[in-house]
Amino acid sequence: MKKSCTVLFCLVLFTAAIVLSGCEETRSGGGGVTDIGRGEPKIVESVTSIEVFENRPDGITDTFSAEFNDQIYLWILWGNIDKTHTIRVSWFSPDDDLDDEPFWTEERSISSTTGEKITWFYIDAPRGGFSGDQFLPGEWFVEIFLNDLFERSHLFFVE
Repeated sequence: MKKSCTVLFCLVLFTAAIVLSGCEETRSGGGGVTDIGRGEPKIVESVTSIEVFENRPDGITDTFSAEFNDQIYLWILWGNIDKTHTIRVSWFSPDDDLDDEPFWTEERSISSTTGEKITWFYIDAPRGGFSGDQFLPGEWFVEIFLNDLFERSHLFFVE
């Protein structure tokens, strides 16, 4: 009786170990951590919006209307701007492949006496062409670079 209880106990432990660890389950995921250079220029906040009014984003959204929106804005608040820096934004339309030139690219130099700076960029709806005077519906994105280093991107949709 004692031997069968020991075998049964081992069998229960083995079964529990399989159930708890999952049969042939593969792990996925992970993460990382890094230190940011103290005083390094950075994006404090950035959003896409339908307008910029009095230096602030108005109508923050990631979904725009091809019929009603004739401009799409990107608003950026920068921190730790202690000298002159170059910002470049590149907008990509649903027609653009990853190797294509962007729909629109703009570059601007900024500096600040307070350490902070607000910038905004916008694109106009294309004039004429296949889609008329409207943005092409679909998934768009904009990439933000600071001194030629990628900082952030925003994905947005035109319906």
